[in-house]
Amino acid sequence: MVQRQAAGQDKVGVIMTLLFLIALFFCLYTYVIFPLLLHWRARRVPLVDKRQTRSEDNDTPEGAVSVSIVIAAHNEVRNLPNKIASLDALDYPRERLECLFVSDGSSDGTVPLLRQACEERPRWHLHHYATAAGKPTALNLGVANASGDVIVFMDARQSVAPSAIRALVDRLTEPDIGAVSGELVLHDDLGEEASNVGLYWRYEKWIRDNESRLFSTTGATGALYAIRRSDYSPLPTDTLLDDFDTPVSLLSRGKRTVLEPGAQIFDQAEADSAREFRRKVRTLAGNFQSFARHPWLFDPRRNPVWWQFLSHKVCRLLVPYAMFLALLASCVGDTAFLHVMLFCQLGFYGLGLLGFLGMRNKLSNVIKIFLQLNAAAVVGAWQSLHGRRAVRWKTS
Repeated sequence: MVQRQAAGQDKVGVIMTLLFLIALFFCLYTYVIFPLLLHWRARRVPLVDKRQTRSEDNDTPEGAVSVSIVIAAHNEVRNLPNKIASLDALDYPRERLECLFVSDGSSDGTVPLLRQACEERPRWHLHHYATAAGKPTALNLGVANASGDVIVFMDARQSVAPSAIRALVDRLTEPDIGAVSGELVLHDDLGEEASNVGLYWRYEKWIRDNESRLFSTTGATGALYAIRRSDYSPLPTDTLLDDFDTPVSLLSRGKRTVLEPGAQIFDQAEADSAREFRRKVRTLAGNFQSFARHPWLFDPRRNPVWWQFLSHKVCRLLVPYAMFLALLASCVGDTAFLHVMLFCQLGFYGLGLLGFLGMRNKLSNVIKIFLQLNAAAVVGAWQSLHGRRAVRWKTS
């Protein structure tokens, strides 16, 4: 009888150890192994410049591609003066550049400010409606009224580099590219939380850059990206992630989305942890919505970036459950190895808790970012499953 119990405990220990190792490998693969493999593969692929040769007078108004900048705004009166100043500083030919602002139910001073700015500039236009309908509706209206061959989407908050439009348009001369994402540069000098956000964004940009080099990213930087007007498909009005759905729609037609470091837009990293958490929840809930609308992404025969998509987008949503499985296996399995692993996990979560409590330690901050991201994935999944998804503007 004793031998049977011992044999049963040994079997449970083996099973729990196996489950723990699988869960641990899954987490390490998602955040460490996949990015390193991606980087290795991207470096092995020679970058071929497929940009079409243009005439020497392409910098003249007659030779430049016509561009329409579409900016959706909701109560952005505080941010618009800097935005307008950066748009005035763009070095793209004025005769081939128009700006369309769509005020989505703004109730502060956004409309008077934009109306005056548009009256002073001949190719600037304002569209306003009183009841907020959400960013997708505003973008659809902006594109419907655009006349340019290229549409550049921008947010109202960030300042844009003078050379950004040229860099975006230049990449779109490559026939296999459908969308070009700008590079969001975050200033993280407003405290510890902003520094944490900046650190995570640099990691994320590194992954996107490698995806772009290998073939294509599965999304763009919502603050700045460009597509051809002929490639735009109107967004459903409840779309949460236009900067994912639009590039993915182009990917379904075999067109790439690439990151262009020469097109920069500048923002301040979020210094409020609660607002940053809500932003992450909204983004991750939007992923579930996009997956449901584009089930072909899970088909390796149709998705040319199937491996990157699963590893980057899907696996991250499953990591919190792998973490729970690892902790559960360590608690149930009665082996020396699992006892040590349980101690290590408790230490890991303890360091993360110290980060949440304000401990100024780089390791604690990194763990805090990791735990916050995975908590947001669980909350985002919960909201998605219970239909708690709505198109809302992020508070600036």
